Amino acid sequence: MKRFSLLYTLFPIAFFLFLLFFPAVAGEAVLSRTVFFVTKVFPTLFPALCLSGMLVASPMAKRLYRFPFGVEGTLLLLGVLCGFPVGARGAMQLYEAGKITKRRAEFLCGFSNLASAPFLLGVVGNSLFESPALGWRFLALQTVCALLTAGVLYLCLRPPCPGITEDGGREPPLLSHITAATRTVAEVGGMLIFFGTAGVCAGSLLRLSGIPAVLLSSLFEFSAGCNQASAMGGRVGELLAALSVGFSGLCVLGQVAAVTKGKLSLLPYLGGKVIQTALMGVLFFLFA
Repeated sequence: MKRFSLLYTLFPIAFFLFLLFFPAVAGEAVLSRTVFFVTKVFPTLFPALCLSGMLVASPMAKRLYRFPFGVEGTLLLLGVLCGFPVGARGAMQLYEAGKITKRRAEFLCGFSNLASAPFLLGVVGNSLFESPALGWRFLALQTVCALLTAGVLYLCLRPPCPGITEDGGREPPLLSHITAATRTVAEVGGMLIFFGTAGVCAGSLLRLSGIPAVLLSSLFEFSAGCNQASAMGGRVGELLAALSVGFSGLCVLGQVAAVTKGKLSLLPYLGGKVIQTALMGVLFFLFA
């Protein structure tokens, strides 16, 4: 715990010193991450968050929740379609409403936070690697790995999955979903810009290149890691991008922490991401 506190203190100091002595590099990184968020992430994420919030609380979803694993299937589908951090937000929404237990909410966070289908197909497949087929392979692999991760986490956590508790409460107004989505998308944007910039600064300071540079970038922010992996090209670049998608980086961890507000343990999420990263690497190497 003391080591973590020391790291938590030293990281911002080192980051600030880099900003002070290398303002051009940091400024370019902030600008590129901001442009990426505004042009690529925000147009997809904001409506997805609004709609997913309404869907999670809708009468149709309530009927679906009555089936065994209905909640798990619904949030997994939302995670695949809408991306980060829709799965965690849906789990937190259900937990705060008293519809599921804390352990089940942590279990849901462990496998339902995924890169969105539009990002994998449009950005990774078409734009970065210029291969629509690769985008579809990434989407299929991610979905399969998420299902396998859910199975492993279920055996480890044994969360109660009897359906959902009915409370008969009134539906929250539309404005509340829009307000919550606005707050969440602002948090996501801040995390993406901060960790993306930190990754660029760390790579510049350490003067890494090749595979170590891609891995470091992916550790901080996965879309930047995918971008660098695409520059490498070839089978190695594709494999590194698959690992980056599987782990998702500290940026997404920060998003999940912001959404769960410290009320849920992040250990199931981290464990799920470790499992998913390993599965993505192995299955991509074997089948893609």
